[in-house]
Amino acid sequence: MAHELDPARAPREIALELPAPARRLVAACGALYGGDWDDLVEDLRRRQAGRPYLFKLELPLDDVLGWAERLKTYERARGEALAATLGDDL
Repeated sequence: MAHELDPARAPREIALELPAPARRLVAACGALYGGDWDDLVEDLRRRQAGRPYLFKLELPLDDVLGWAERLKTYERARGEALAATLGDDL
């Protein structure tokens, strides 16, 4: 089941409802890839193809690439990074 992200909703609201692995994906994108979802997706694809990659991410998501695409689409539609909303309380 795809988790749709409504760009009409505020990033903090979305972040609070994301499953923990998806929040970790957001945090990894911000911390390891400077917020560049395309770089994160490329790294995940390289790893899946057995090619050299930058970071090994252990994320128990059924569709990590699908999640990355949905999160990227949401951020681009909003013009805001979800990583900025993450805190210790999430």
